[in-house]
Amino acid sequence: MRASKEKQLEFHKSRIVKGRALPLPERLRAARGVPQAVVKLASYGQGRSEAMGQVDYISRKGKLELETESGEKLITREEQKVLIEEWARDFDGWRKSRDTVHLVFSMPHGSPPKALQNAVRKVLRREFADHEAVFAIHLDKKHPHAHVVMKMRSRDHGKKLDLRVNDLLHLREVFAHAAREEGVEMAASSRAARGVGRKGMKRPIFYMRRNKLVPRSEKETAQEALFDLQQGRVQEKPWEKAMRERNRQERDAYQAEADKLRVAAQGSQDRELLLRAAADLERFSKTMPTPRTLRQTILAKLGHEVPSSSQDRKQPSQADLDR
Repeated sequence: MRASKEKQLEFHKSRIVKGRALPLPERLRAARGVPQAVVKLASYGQGRSEAMGQVDYISRKGKLELETESGEKLITREEQKVLIEEWARDFDGWRKSRDTVHLVFSMPHGSPPKALQNAVRKVLRREFADHEAVFAIHLDKKHPHAHVVMKMRSRDHGKKLDLRVNDLLHLREVFAHAAREEGVEMAASSRAARGVGRKGMKRPIFYMRRNKLVPRSEKETAQEALFDLQQGRVQEKPWEKAMRERNRQERDAYQAEADKLRVAAQGSQDRELLLRAAADLERFSKTMPTPRTLRQTILAKLGHEVPSSSQDRKQPSQADLDR
């Protein structure tokens, strides 16, 4: 959806779910399955050595060109070393200090690298104007992504960044907006608004699975699920109940937005646009995925769904769990 059409859908307040309103254009993007913007905090760096290690990683030890927040190009590894030496003058020098941060910005498969480059430039300018940073574009995977290494202490005011979960959510929104300005349609909605319960796979877990290893946390969850089944006391956990209730609230919010759009469409010159949006929202309200925890996923594989009230099922054996 282009910016002009988004404006036409911003005429009323958005439904608030769990203390936060998801703007109607964003809810519509989620309903239509627009790819989500990805922003990850990969690591923090302490001291000169770790900062240089981060820069070596994103530049492939000088093989890739780096760009600074001011647009300067760093072509050689020696130029990159000089930059880190300059940054190190402001490093804290104490154990476990966070002197640099490594962020990753990803776009969907097939996105133009130039669009990614321009979008990252905009994010740095709009959100981190007082911080020095370098970034590189990586094209070694299906989806183009940018690696940013940023000095935590600001250039002029000396204040350090303190990135929290809400800051990363905000960065996703800023990045998605910048990407749309560059012609790449991206969304930035929460997992709950999309019917997704579990977080994305962390890097260590990914590598364990690739090596056909089962993480200890998953083994423990599976053992707990089997024990509950054998004891005949499989019940919905409090957090699973809360997740189910949140899912219901999100479904209601999509339906409520659809109803509002149908009312607004009466006599509007944008009637077709509004009715199409209402239909998409209502469809997603009915087909939105139901999120599951890892425990619920394991129990489902064992043939035991966990409803809101416990029901007795055939108890599986250890062999069932090991399949």
